Amino acid sequence: MMPDPDGLRGKARRLMDGDSRKHIDIKRHRARFILCAGIVVLFAMFLLSISVGPTGVQNPVEALMNLWSAISKGGEGLTPEELAVYSSRLPRTVAAIGVGVGLAVAGSAYQAVIRNPLVDPYIMGVSSGAGTMAVAVIAFDFTFFGLFSPHSIYLTAASAIVGGLVAFGTTMLLAQRAGGTTNSYVLSGVVVGLVFSAVQTVMIVFSGDRISSALMWLFGSFASTSLVEAFSVLIPALVLSIIVLRYAKELNLVLLGEDQARQMGLDVRRFNALILILASVLASVCVAFVGIIGFVGLVIPHFCRMLFGGDHRLVLPASMAFGGCLMIFADLLSRMIVLGIELPVGAITTLIGVPVFAYLLIRKGRIYNG
Repeated sequence: MMPDPDGLRGKARRLMDGDSRKHIDIKRHRARFILCAGIVVLFAMFLLSISVGPTGVQNPVEALMNLWSAISKGGEGLTPEELAVYSSRLPRTVAAIGVGVGLAVAGSAYQAVIRNPLVDPYIMGVSSGAGTMAVAVIAFDFTFFGLFSPHSIYLTAASAIVGGLVAFGTTMLLAQRAGGTTNSYVLSGVVVGLVFSAVQTVMIVFSGDRISSALMWLFGSFASTSLVEAFSVLIPALVLSIIVLRYAKELNLVLLGEDQARQMGLDVRRFNALILILASVLASVCVAFVGIIGFVGLVIPHFCRMLFGGDHRLVLPASMAFGGCLMIFADLLSRMIVLGIELPVGAITTLIGVPVFAYLLIRKGRIYNG
């Protein structure tokens, strides 16, 4: 008797569908595990950050109790231990989590859409544009033609966001006019970033006695971050990061190539524009209150791809976890390496990350395709 080809094909199709569903379930479980593990590690880093400071070290349980006591008192009439945890360590820890998560996700999104491993908020000109507008406010009291009061806590932040988005828009316009290729985005970002950096340098030269404040902002610091500012970074950073995370499957399609993504039903042009805008807003919000912090958006996504592969359902949650942990650790070092002196967080992140990245690149570079 001749075998039934249709029956064999049906059985093979069912086996393939079963394997596909099994593979999807494995990916889903891995993503959930990474996200849960990242939350646990972030909480551990949070405890470490609120327990350790230049004024002394507290037991983590004691630090949590002091934090709860300070919150229950509404921040009034606090003991020195409660004051250290609530007013000094908590705001900078919350801000560090938001900035680390946001910059890492923004870098992952840029690299996926533009398909270039060198792309990050710096290369796209976002950080340079944000820094230029922030220096204009800090050094020359620019108030957006009277829209803000000169001493508003949101003035520098709003200026940085506007500057970052203007720089991003300029980069996009120039890149589209140059053909819209991957190299066009990179070269356009470099050109726009250089122009804004040059303007920034000229303003610093004429900033007089405010030069130290301008430079401190450009180097990045959590030292003077208030609790209101910290949550003004954390909440939008988490919301925007989760929105990008929702598009993880589409980011995987984009990496396959525009033609194949279109065949799968994705409007590539509209999707790319949406993700790039989200990433630019995210990066601008992150630098708005704490200044420019480098390295995170460039290297953390690569670090995660080396560990978990190229699937953005794994890369994005891992980037959120590693980015937040790196920023908390860098902030700890910035205030503890030299007691009494606050070191720039941006320099710390680079000093930490480059050796780690170089080691991973040497160990896994042969099998990692970017």
